[in-house]
Amino acid sequence: MPLPGCQIEVWVNAPTAFVRISGRAAAEGSRDFKLLITRLRDRGITCYGLDLSRCLLMDSTFSGVLAALAVDPLKFSIHGANSRVLDLLDNLGVLPLVTVLDSLPLDAAKVSEGEGTESVSVGGHSKDEMASCCLEAHRFLMALKPENAAKFKAVTEILEQQLQEPVGNR
Repeated sequence: MPLPGCQIEVWVNAPTAFVRISGRAAAEGSRDFKLLITRLRDRGITCYGLDLSRCLLMDSTFSGVLAALAVDPLKFSIHGANSRVLDLLDNLGVLPLVTVLDSLPLDAAKVSEGEGTESVSVGGHSKDEMASCCLEAHRFLMALKPENAAKFKAVTEILEQQLQEPVGNR
C-alpha cells in the first residue's frame, strides 16, 4: 500500500506558528514547506512548532530544507516525531539544530483540532524548481556534517547536471 503524500497545515499565534506535517515529509513537499516558513518569517514569525505526530517518514531533501531554515535566527521545535524520523535527523546532523519535545504545547491543540488552521497546497512546481530545492538541501547537509558528503555526492552531481542541461533537453 503506498504511503500518503505530504500534507501541511499551519496555525499562527504570533510570534509562533504551529505546522503539522502529515504523511511523507519528502522532496515533493519540501519547497512548499520552505516557501511557507519564508512567508511566515517575513510576517515576523520567529518560532515554529512542528507537529510530526502524523509524519510517517522524512527524506533527506526535507530534512536539509529544515536544517537550512533552522540555522537562520528562527527557532524550531519538533513534537511527536517517530523514531525513524528522529534517527534520520540525528544521522544527518540536523537534530542539534532543533529542540525535540514529546508533546505539543497547549496552543498547538488548535492544530490538532483543525480550528483556525490553513492547509498549504503541495506540489505544482517545475522540475527545475524541484531540482534546485533538492540540490540546495543536499549541499547544506553536506556542509553541515562532513560524513554527509559521501552520502550525497552522486545525488548532487546528478542534480547539477540536470540544472545545467538546456531547457529543451530536459
